[in-house]
Amino acid sequence: MDLTRRKFLQLSGISALGAVIFNGCSIPEEELQVQSPLEIPEDVVAGGEAWYATLCRQCSSVDGILVRVMEGRAKKVEGNPDYPLNVGKHSASCEAALQDLYHPDRIQQPHRLVGPRGSGEFEPISWDEALNTLVQQLNQTAGDPSRMLMITDPLRGHLGMVADKFAKTYGASRVEFEPMERLVLRRAISDVFGQDRIPYFDIKNTKYLLSFGADFLGTWVSPVSHSIGYGEFRQGSGRTRGTMVQVDPRFSMTAISADYWVPVKPGTEGLLALGIAREMISDPELLPYLDGEAVNAFTGGVGVAALHNYTPESVASETGLTGYYGEEIAVKKIHDLAKGFATNRPSLAIGGDAAAASTNGLFNLSAIYALNYLVGSVGAEGGVQFTPLSPIEGIPDTATGASL
Repeated sequence: MDLTRRKFLQLSGISALGAVIFNGCSIPEEELQVQSPLEIPEDVVAGGEAWYATLCRQCSSVDGILVRVMEGRAKKVEGNPDYPLNVGKHSASCEAALQDLYHPDRIQQPHRLVGPRGSGEFEPISWDEALNTLVQQLNQTAGDPSRMLMITDPLRGHLGMVADKFAKTYGASRVEFEPMERLVLRRAISDVFGQDRIPYFDIKNTKYLLSFGADFLGTWVSPVSHSIGYGEFRQGSGRTRGTMVQVDPRFSMTAISADYWVPVKPGTEGLLALGIAREMISDPELLPYLDGEAVNAFTGGVGVAALHNYTPESVASETGLTGYYGEEIAVKKIHDLAKGFATNRPSLAIGGDAAAASTNGLFNLSAIYALNYLVGSVGAEGGVQFTPLSPIEGIPDTATGASL
């Protein structure tokens, strides 16, 4: 049959298996149905290429990529310039997908344990035998949650929905394993902003970036997207170069790139955030820059008196800044941070990693993200922007499984 663009999109939507094929980075004039077979057919024309648009799932940061396929084999991975998160860039993890696909030491078929548990003695079996064994085990444990546990990566969208329905069908519990867990971050975002998903941090358009422990140029949340925004933040055309402060016990990749590194004791990031808030609210010169309603909500309507425990002297001492700078310089440093954050609008405060890793991590992140309300950066350009809900009912827009 003749395959038109309309028919192709209909088939793709129905089966959820359709692939968008690119010729370089543009839509080709001719549309084809292409398969990538396990064994290369003898009649495949050498030298022909096709570009497939897909998503990289090598890590929790999902980047849009284009995969160059020749003779049925993936040859190269490039960033997709039409994907809004990474706009043509991609991480080293995406490049490693080819190693994952072709490395000679990879496991190429199912294996069955033949020795005692923990012995590491396995024998290869066929896919049919493996699937039949799995189905038998599932049928034996169906309906008994104590006998079946499903462990996955953090999943959302269609894949998360399918995993949830699969687990519920067999009466199993599903938990998620995330090596670099964001559980505290998600809880803080939920408590402070009332959102169940991590928002977009508009680093690109902010003028003053205050980061508490978040190594966003290293591994935090979406480093490719953050690096693109940070490049614009530093040298975007037509505006002043932004200022960045990294509050971090560790001299991380992000701290190296910052204008100022503020080394605090681990777990005291929230105290510094409240000390900055007190300085902004108590200074008559800085108060006009703040959102009056947010100040009332932040202090319970009593003003600076609600923050009497967070004087710059006490904060400097408890965070270790007094020992690092001396008391006079440490107190001035806290005031300078407050002044820079209040007067250079739009400003943005983010927190994670080290700030979330302590037993008081939720307190730290809640105090940090609440700073954005004081300067009117919530839902604004250059601040914290909320991503839209899924347009399809029943499709989870955030990870749904319990934390492992």
